[in-house]
Amino acid sequence: MATSPIKAVFLDAGNTLFTEHKLRADLYADIAGEFGGAVDGGRAKEAMALAFEELPQSIDGAFRFSLAWFRHFNGKVFSTLGVAESQMDTAHARTVEIFESPATYRVFDEVPALLEKLQALDLQIGIVSNWSEGLPDLCKGLGIGDKVDFIIASADVCAEKPDEAIYARALFRCGLSAEEVLHVGDRMDRDVRGALSAGIRAVYLDRKGQHDATREGIPVIRDLLGIIPHLETATFASSS
Repeated sequence: MATSPIKAVFLDAGNTLFTEHKLRADLYADIAGEFGGAVDGGRAKEAMALAFEELPQSIDGAFRFSLAWFRHFNGKVFSTLGVAESQMDTAHARTVEIFESPATYRVFDEVPALLEKLQALDLQIGIVSNWSEGLPDLCKGLGIGDKVDFIIASADVCAEKPDEAIYARALFRCGLSAEEVLHVGDRMDRDVRGALSAGIRAVYLDRKGQHDATREGIPVIRDLLGIIPHLETATFASSS
């Protein structure tokens, strides 16, 4: 590590550190079924995509991914799936219950070892994610919240990846300059390009193995332990 300029690692949350046991669209379909709607994962996926496309980033002061914003999102999705208006509040509450429960998710196998390794290397660790304000409690319930130095959810800071503002907040929290930080995530648009635009180095996580060793000049890893060789040799992409 003596040759590496990296002093902190930022990690995305969903599909990077953990993922749902069941496809998100199928969870929505199951909830819709509880309240008299259509139990159709494909239809739910389409409804979710349309809701994200149609809803603005902020609604009556509620920023995207906040619980208040999700009330509008859930309403559109469940309406499409045939849930009656009289059931919407209860369906929303059920959705929040499910998606804020640690039991809904599984932590990827290598994550405990990765966090332990980063701690042993004396690196700051931050979770930076487009998520609701419930992310810190969720991470705590999953057993990873106390293994990182800070957690930043977009709903809390009213800025979301790939916007530079959320990365700026993370840099402020760790007290480091951008070139001293590496960000890792599973989205090229939000994680890689967002980090690079903020001057932060980046590695792309490709768990499905769809890409070779690099993508658009960015190092590609198959699991999170793949960042360790890059940290030790200081070979990773930056915006410079």
